[in-house]
Amino acid sequence: MARTVSADAAPKVQGRGVLTLAIVGALVVATGTPDVESLAMLTGWGVPETVARVSMYVAPVLGIVLAMVIGRAIGKGRSMGVRWILYALLGGFAGFFMGFCLDLFAGVPGIIAMLSGPLAEPEAIEIILWSIGALCIALGLMVGLIGAFGQPAVNALQVEEMDPECIEVRKSERGVFALSGLGMGTLGIACCALAVSRQAADGERLGPVIVAFVAGLLSVAASYVLWRGFDEMQRRHVVDGYASSAIVLTLGAFVWAGLQTLGLAQPIDASGVFVALIFVQLIATSYVTSSVMGQMGAFGKPA
Repeated sequence: MARTVSADAAPKVQGRGVLTLAIVGALVVATGTPDVESLAMLTGWGVPETVARVSMYVAPVLGIVLAMVIGRAIGKGRSMGVRWILYALLGGFAGFFMGFCLDLFAGVPGIIAMLSGPLAEPEAIEIILWSIGALCIALGLMVGLIGAFGQPAVNALQVEEMDPECIEVRKSERGVFALSGLGMGTLGIACCALAVSRQAADGERLGPVIVAFVAGLLSVAASYVLWRGFDEMQRRHVVDGYASSAIVLTLGAFVWAGLQTLGLAQPIDASGVFVALIFVQLIATSYVTSSVMGQMGAFGKPA
C-alpha cells in the first residue's frame, strides 16, 4: 500500500546506531595496543608519549562518531542506496584510521597459537579471509541480536530516522533474523578457520579444517532453512543477488584468465576462488537488500 500524505508526516523513530557504534568501537579499541610505528611518529612530532598513547585509543572512537555524523549530513535527502554507500566509504576511512592507531585484538594470535600452534605470517588471501570472517561474524551478531531482542535491537542499530512501520519487527519474523545471524556468523567462523589452517604448520591443519567444515555446513543448513521459509518475492531477491554476483564473477574470471596468460596475474587456488565468490556475493546481496529497503522507504512497508 502506498503511503499517503498523512503517513509521510507521521513521526519518525530516531535510531541509536551512532551511540551503539561508539560503544562497540570503544570495546574493540580496548582489545588493541598502540601501533609501534604510529606511536613513534607522534612522539617524533613532540607529543608526550602518555598523551600519544591515550589519544590513539580515544581518536578512533571519535572518528567513528564523526564518520556517521558526516554521513548523515551529506546523505540527507538522497536515496537509501547512496546514503549507505556514503556510510560504507566513511566507515572504511574510520576503520583504516583505527588500524593506523592500534594493533587490534592483540591477544587473539596468542590464543589461536595455543590451540593450533604457531601461525605463519598471513599472505594476501589469509588477510582477506580474516577480514571477511570478522565482517561476517560482526554482521551475524548484529542480526542475531535482532532475532533475540526484536525492536529494541533494531532501534539500537539504526543510524537514521525511520518510519516505525519500516523497521517494525514482528514476533514471527524474529526467527528469520536469528537464522540469518546464525548463517552469517558461522560463515565468518568458517572463513577465519580456513585462514588459520592455511597459516598453521603442516601437522596442525586438521583441526582448523574440521572447524571450517562444520561451520560451513551449519551456514549452509541455516541458509537452506531460510530459503524453505521464503515467499516468492524474497526468493526473487535472493536469486537477483546471486545472479548479479555470477555475472560479475564470470566477467572477472575471464579478465583474470587473459591477464594470467600474459603473465600479468598469478594463478588462483581454491581459497582464492572462495574469497572471490564470498566477496562479490556479499556486495551483490547487500546492494539488492538496500534497493529493497529503499523501495520500502518510498512506498511504505506492505501490510
